[in-house]
Amino acid sequence: MRRFDLRWTSVCGLLACSTAACNSSPNGNAPPIDMTATDTNPLTTGTDATTATTGTSSDSDPDSSSSGGLTNCDEVQCTGHGTCEIGEDDKPYCACDPGYRLDGSGENCLVDEGCVQLRFLEDRCRQLLNQEPAVSLFFAVEFCAGTAVLPERLEELELTFQVLENGSDIQENVESYATVIPKPVESYVDLVIDVSDSITESQDLPLLIEELRTLVTSLTPGADEPDVYVAVHVFGRDSAEYVPFTRDLGAVDDALAAIADDPTPVVQLAGNGNGTDLYDAVELGINRTQRIRDLRDAVTWGGVLSTGTVVVVTDGNDTSNGTLNTQLITATTNNVISIGISAEIVNETLQMIGRDGSFLAPTPADWPPAFAEITQRVDEYPLRSYLLGYCSSTTEGTPNVEISVTGEGVRVAQTAICNFDADVFSTDPSLVCDASLFADECDDLACGGLTACGACTDDACCDGGQCQSPTTYNTCDEQLELCAQADLICGSEGACVEPEPLGSGSCGLGCEPGVTYCDDEMEQCVAVHAPGASCDGPQECPELNCQRENPDNDFTMPICLPGALMYDDCGSDDAACEVGSYCQSECLPRNRDAETCGGPDECRRGECNPLGESGNLCGGPTLCYWAWDSKVPA
Repeated sequence: MRRFDLRWTSVCGLLACSTAACNSSPNGNAPPIDMTATDTNPLTTGTDATTATTGTSSDSDPDSSSSGGLTNCDEVQCTGHGTCEIGEDDKPYCACDPGYRLDGSGENCLVDEGCVQLRFLEDRCRQLLNQEPAVSLFFAVEFCAGTAVLPERLEELELTFQVLENGSDIQENVESYATVIPKPVESYVDLVIDVSDSITESQDLPLLIEELRTLVTSLTPGADEPDVYVAVHVFGRDSAEYVPFTRDLGAVDDALAAIADDPTPVVQLAGNGNGTDLYDAVELGINRTQRIRDLRDAVTWGGVLSTGTVVVVTDGNDTSNGTLNTQLITATTNNVISIGISAEIVNETLQMIGRDGSFLAPTPADWPPAFAEITQRVDEYPLRSYLLGYCSSTTEGTPNVEISVTGEGVRVAQTAICNFDADVFSTDPSLVCDASLFADECDDLACGGLTACGACTDDACCDGGQCQSPTTYNTCDEQLELCAQADLICGSEGACVEPEPLGSGSCGLGCEPGVTYCDDEMEQCVAVHAPGASCDGPQECPELNCQRENPDNDFTMPICLPGALMYDDCGSDDAACEVGSYCQSECLPRNRDAETCGGPDECRRGECNPLGESGNLCGGPTLCYWAWDSKVPA
């Protein structure tokens, strides 16, 4: 019998976007439109957009009198949800940004709630391996302006979900079952802040810092609410981490306050303030946010759902001669918001960065409403996230799964699409997917699970659905981290062994990575070099990273650099990637079960197995060899 239990909604038909107002790449989201001319006269409004005019002619201004009003966009400042354009009558006006519409008065730009978009918050469909044919999908529903569609608003608008598998509505399959599963969602927020001289030498710096501190304080979760983690990255001539991701929001607040007291240390951290490395900073913020979410997913074996938000604060344009990675911005599962805090910014660039919200707030008076709206968005992002589980009748191949919504008068700008591998489901007829699977899965699991059954304490990790302390494994197959818990190394025979002592031995058993390395001429283990010293390979460095500080400058020698984190460059084995990742030109997250692999180091379970026509896939016994407290401050 066919059953659909979608909690807030039922499964219905699909509507397609057919109007220009429903933009698949919305941007330009800001506080209510402020249609302010450079003089003191008010602006009047037109029919389809807000037209800027002086309202009356001026005897003392012949140009204004003859033109009948403002004549170009240099005379208009549209700071809110609109931008200045020149109309067919050659007069400037403030037009609403994509995802917004004029209200009945024709004076204010409001969120267009008739335009909706969906996208996945993870990079895959979740599915069971060698078990029931069950799939779960973690996605978000937003209005095209980038604001959240919360469950209660979803219900008020009578929006309903639709699940398509290979283009077919699963509602038409009598063997299917689907349900929306309420789950807590953690939030990871990265503040990427411009600390170039134009900001840090400004008398308005304390006002900006106060807005950022208010944002952070406002994100503090309640006693029974999921954790919120915040990081701070800064950029001037270069970009750098100032505060790593932490749930200690008080520490973040203190670090921000320190910038207002004395910005010199943070400016030095960012190279110096003579430049704006905006594009690299955006990429760093997205990658660091994705890194921490990927690590959280790995240590909990999918037991925790999370959203990520990158908030970029800048007063100017990029001066590095670099290129904005628009492909990364388009593809990321994190929300990206930009706020320009001066009138010197090219708004088109700001909008390209702020895929999920671009705020132009050129004066300190514009900052409070802009930051207030950003805070609301960031706070609501976890709440507009949905986990939907369903039973698939597909038995082979990699079906395409699409999630959409429908409702009267609603246009769908973007649907959420992913794939799963039906070949890895069990063929055991007794393993049936039904409502009880989704309702009862977490009864016996402390962590992990198709339906995100939870996390362990910070000093533990998830192993087969249960929590335990990180352990050392007998076999390591060149995977150093599998031996680290007992201070052992991965020996030449693929087993964890004691390293050779400093200054003795023949390096036969192996030296201790990050402490000693094998000197081929002396044939013994010698101490690694100091950070910043020249090196011939990662084994010579404390953090196993031997690369040029600037990879584009061939005239410099490789030196010992800080450890390579996930999504950092690792060259051709020029760096050992952090625990939980592997090197393939850059450090990538270890693959999940049933994902393709080229070697055991690419898999979370440490095994890459040939599985017939499917090729090599990750699988094997569970591993628990690092804990969450090794990645985040206490």
